[in-house]
Amino acid sequence: MKKAATSSIHLSSLPSVDALLQEVMDVALPHDMKKNIARELLSEMRQLAKKNKTPDLKNPGKQLLNRLLNITNSLRKVINGTGVVVHTNLGRSPYSTEMLSALELLRDSYVNLELDLDDGRRGNRHDHLRPWIQALTHAENGILVNNNAAAVLLSLNTLADNKEVIISRGQLVEIGGSFRIPEILRKAGSKLVEVGTTNRTHLKDYESAISLRTRLLLWVHSSNYKITGFTKEVSLPELVELGKKHNIPVMADLGSGALVAIDELGLQREPLVSEIIKVGVDLVTFSVDKLLGGPQGGIIAGTDVLLKKIEKNNLLRALRPDKTQILLTLQSLKAFSEGLDIPADIPIYRDFLTDAAVLKARAEVIISKVDNPKLSLAAIDTQSQVGSGASPSETMDSAAISIKHKNMTVNKISRCLRSNSPAIMGRIREEFFLIDLKAVRESEDASIISALNTLP
Repeated sequence: MKKAATSSIHLSSLPSVDALLQEVMDVALPHDMKKNIARELLSEMRQLAKKNKTPDLKNPGKQLLNRLLNITNSLRKVINGTGVVVHTNLGRSPYSTEMLSALELLRDSYVNLELDLDDGRRGNRHDHLRPWIQALTHAENGILVNNNAAAVLLSLNTLADNKEVIISRGQLVEIGGSFRIPEILRKAGSKLVEVGTTNRTHLKDYESAISLRTRLLLWVHSSNYKITGFTKEVSLPELVELGKKHNIPVMADLGSGALVAIDELGLQREPLVSEIIKVGVDLVTFSVDKLLGGPQGGIIAGTDVLLKKIEKNNLLRALRPDKTQILLTLQSLKAFSEGLDIPADIPIYRDFLTDAAVLKARAEVIISKVDNPKLSLAAIDTQSQVGSGASPSETMDSAAISIKHKNMTVNKISRCLRSNSPAIMGRIREEFFLIDLKAVRESEDASIISALNTLP
């Protein structure tokens, strides 16, 4: 009875929905949305009270206001001080100036997305990127879909629906967001046939698994992990030869995908898409928003006969790109048109190329302009990462601002900087909070200085 009385006291203290809405009348959001959020807030408070936990009854109107402001400013600018250049949670690759300039074409205007201007008939949206994909990958044909997961799903569903796909157990990978190759295979309608062991797979394992129901040999690049020690894997040339012997196509999922040699930047070498095509692989799938530095997207490149089958799959309509994806991807591909040179005008490659000594000098300048007696700051050498599954064990030399506060914990520093405008993301190392400058634009230094100066 005593517990019920306590809950009753809490519940009776709650304001009404109408009372809460009166406090946020000036917020420019739909009335029904504000009402829904107010009800959610009150419901959460009631649930706490029923569990004999004291809800925060201090100014519930302000709590509602904060929630509404978060909705209003849901997608916000973030300064990436994490040291991870291609950061999935921060939108992966930032757009280049050329990409954003190209978007002017879409401002209050129509485009010939699916219109052949020569004869006035309906065109094919995939034709806008096809010649670029062909030229840069050396494949006979290629199309763009929503992302690499879609590229894998569509390819498997087209070539091996209700049929068998053979893959090494060492390549049954999981990447971010619980994307797992076995689950994609099942969603595509394919039957997974695992061969070998986690650390050792032989060519004979593939050959002995081939049956009349086998439709595809799948090779997955382990871009986000490494297996070392007592290992054995079948090379792609060997798998291609086996495929030719049994007239079974070979598909390679590269994940990140690379059009230029990133080992020139001191990073782990990623196989070039053109190299994989040259080996004789029938289909290659890879991302646009990782090492291509473009928008979200996935490319399927390969033989003309297989791409034509894929384009006839009705599932493509659900996975096809829109005009914005096509236009931005086009600008990304154009940046690689000079051959194997590192495209410095793509932001992620500019970050990769920036020398650590330059970053450390910037860190020292930033520190010199911070006047906050509660902070202990230092410019330190550190290591950054490519991110998003590319070169998982490789790091790049970088520099960071090391921050320690007289009163705040590193977690509190992190919360305060995340609430800044623009938000500032960093990383925690032991008792220090670090802002790694590898992916921080020089134009953002002033915002970091201001945020550190106003840190309470």
